[in-house]
Amino acid sequence: MTNRTAIYARTSPDCPLSLKEQLACLKCVAAERGWTVGHIFTDSLTTVRKGQNRRLGEQALLDTIKSRVIDKVLVWSIDRIGKSLVDLVEFMETCRSADVAVYLDQERIDSAETNGLSLFDLSAMMALHLRQSRRSRILRGQAAARALSIKFGRPPISLPKVERAKQFLAAGKGVREIARIAGISPASVSRIKTSMNPEATRI
Repeated sequence: MTNRTAIYARTSPDCPLSLKEQLACLKCVAAERGWTVGHIFTDSLTTVRKGQNRRLGEQALLDTIKSRVIDKVLVWSIDRIGKSLVDLVEFMETCRSADVAVYLDQERIDSAETNGLSLFDLSAMMALHLRQSRRSRILRGQAAARALSIKFGRPPISLPKVERAKQFLAAGKGVREIARIAGISPASVSRIKTSMNPEATRI
């Protein structure tokens, strides 16, 4: 019997159930199966500043899962989790790593009871697929860039700027002052200075 159970509910315009209804449904499931609910996390529609996390409840749930203080998470539907497939896979992987079972009421899935190809097995395969897809896109992009003779990394400093920096160095000006005047970084000025006097770097 699972004694350490958490419930997560999230409301949104596309969800037919309110937070209260989702919680009531999942509490009934827990009561019928003898699971003791010790944690409840919720997220609702809120206005936040750009860049801030809109789903603080889901983040708190993830932190709780990682701390290994619960055994099971009850969610009304799989679409309540994550903002994308990537988020969903990461959530499932977090649960799998922490040995926390997931119960999805609408899908009638309990990862602790699934035989054969489990929910976590599927999650692991999706995670691998996403990683391989990202790597493939990166490699294709790099190949296309090389075919167009596009160089990687920072663009080289223009010759006029290099010559101007050398003139100021020869005049005895400081690195930071030259960087400001020439419009390049102090590190670039230092490299130019070293190239002018390579003997100074030898021991």
